[in-house]
Amino acid sequence: MKSGFALLAAMLLLAWSLGGCIADDNDKNDNDDPGDPVASLLLTSGQTSGIDGERLTALRKQAAYNQLWQEHETAFVTPPAQPAVDFNQHMVVATFLGRRDTDGYRVEVVEVREREHSLMVTVRFTVPDDGCQVTEISTQPYRLITIPQTDKVVGFTTEVRESCP
Repeated sequence: MKSGFALLAAMLLLAWSLGGCIADDNDKNDNDDPGDPVASLLLTSGQTSGIDGERLTALRKQAAYNQLWQEHETAFVTPPAQPAVDFNQHMVVATFLGRRDTDGYRVEVVEVREREHSLMVTVRFTVPDDGCQVTEISTQPYRLITIPQTDKVVGFTTEVRESCP
């Protein structure tokens, strides 16, 4: 139970700290605007990654995507092929939960909404409830999606949900 509470507290702290990363002078006008849904496509997702820390990021350039993929693929004996992205048309939203000591963790992008001055990405972290049967195995849940390319500020909000796998 203590580990579940500590994880929840850490997730809430992460959400709070990331919230400050999205503010700019124009963004304050977007706070009351839920925005319009933005279409997204799943690029890849899984439970194994070379990225051990929590990370939420938007990648607008091929070089940044290549660098992220190179770090991600270090967890694989035979690395998966890097999914192709046309950065003239699309950008990548990458969400990594970081290293966890058991299975039962998931990360998903719930929605992406476009506001006047920004995009808001809602990410849900699912963590195992205290009563769940989990396997002690190292996992690094992640999900990468593509969305239409934009110059707008990209912000993230996070939700934490407890559930059994």
